[in-house]
Amino acid sequence: MDKIFQEHPWDEDDTLTKSEQTNYSFPTLVSKKSQNKRAKDHKKQHSNEPGRFVRTSLANDTETNTIIKGKTKSRKRRADEPLEKIQDEIGQYKIKKQNLSVEKKSTAKQKGEVTPKLTAAKLQSTDKSTNFRDRLVDSLKGSRFRFLNEQLYRNTGEEAKTMFQQDPGAFQAYHEGYRHQIEQWSVNPLDRIIKNIHKLPKSHVVADFGCGEARLATAVPHKVYSLDLVASNDSVIACNMANTPLETNSINVAVFCLSLMGTNLRDFLLEANRVMKIGAILKIAEVSSRFDNVKEFIDCVHKCGFLLDNKDLKHKLFYFFNFKKVRTVAKNSLKGKHFSLKPCLYKKR
Repeated sequence: MDKIFQEHPWDEDDTLTKSEQTNYSFPTLVSKKSQNKRAKDHKKQHSNEPGRFVRTSLANDTETNTIIKGKTKSRKRRADEPLEKIQDEIGQYKIKKQNLSVEKKSTAKQKGEVTPKLTAAKLQSTDKSTNFRDRLVDSLKGSRFRFLNEQLYRNTGEEAKTMFQQDPGAFQAYHEGYRHQIEQWSVNPLDRIIKNIHKLPKSHVVADFGCGEARLATAVPHKVYSLDLVASNDSVIACNMANTPLETNSINVAVFCLSLMGTNLRDFLLEANRVMKIGAILKIAEVSSRFDNVKEFIDCVHKCGFLLDNKDLKHKLFYFFNFKKVRTVAKNSLKGKHFSLKPCLYKKR
């Protein structure tokens, strides 16, 4: 082994003195993160020294954009490429891009189109203003509808007729609000009445008290007299429902669909009794919340010459009644206080 690995003699110069051995220490390891930080600090410290060359990144100097098949492509400046050539290419690119933009706008203008970005912004602004205006209009219409609705419940039929005659637009405003309310209902009670009348003989004559827009007359094949305070069309007879121009004992079916409004309901029922034949049918549909006592209401209708045939109180929103005329009751024969139902209060919209 000694022949293969010969011991190398130590040089005397490599021998450390006792004091040098005491002060000697191995170098400490420095992390890569610290080395990078020192390099950055050093570069930052000497970058602003006068005479030192620093390469800056200029968009117009280092790279340019070229159009290849309608797409933009960037490239680095070569070391031997002159700066003037790069600037010329940039200028040509900008001119070409501007020409394409102008050409695109003119083409869209010829087709009647608008830039999509502007269209979206304008549409968004228009939608906001339109939505606000629509909400405001709906709120005003709803307020007027509720006011007119309250007036109809607090006044007699003759007073309501006078109100609409003095303000013809009020009747239209009321029925417009009424249509809005119908759209929110799960069922329209008039549909049920129309279905029932279809089952009756076509020879029957119908009187629709408080017909509104006279939808019943257009939905059944029967002869229908449409009665209301104001004539919404030529087929409607404008009158007070307590005093109609119909002949006595001429009607087979009388309908009050959500129209028992006012403080003198007895006068309406007595007028229906006058024009109806003995055995004729009286159909009433009303909002369930208007009834405090159903039995009391039925008793009041009995006094007007009608007998209850059947009733349906199962529906959440509406009550349905079918009466038959059993006797004729003169209007002057009943005295005492008039009866009425509770007002139907609609929510704000």
